[in-house]
Amino acid sequence: MKRTLDALARELTQRFRPDQAHGVDMRMRLATPRESLIVSIRDGRATVASAQDDCMVGTAADVTFLFEDLDTAWQILLGEINAIEAFMHGRFRADGYLMMAFRLMEMFGSRSLPPTPND
Repeated sequence: MKRTLDALARELTQRFRPDQAHGVDMRMRLATPRESLIVSIRDGRATVASAQDDCMVGTAADVTFLFEDLDTAWQILLGEINAIEAFMHGRFRADGYLMMAFRLMEMFGSRSLPPTPND
């Protein structure tokens, strides 16, 4: 599968874990230098759309995650690289509440994070 923004949106939709989204009501923007996705989570459901296709274009995101490039977004969100190391090396950053990065990865089943003591 070619790693496009549309393919990432489909992958995230398939990987969404409603049990990890209990009580979450938020909008996240996943951005690369050229394009971005809006992830809306509400009532245990996720909607993922291109920022251009998002029906709430004027609505601000609660947090924006800025990735170095589309491949980095894929790697972090799918758990192919360690998110903390990528953050420390400047491959992604957050504009807003950084701790939501961890919640985002839990909701989409990423293995990018090291296990916590409760795992």
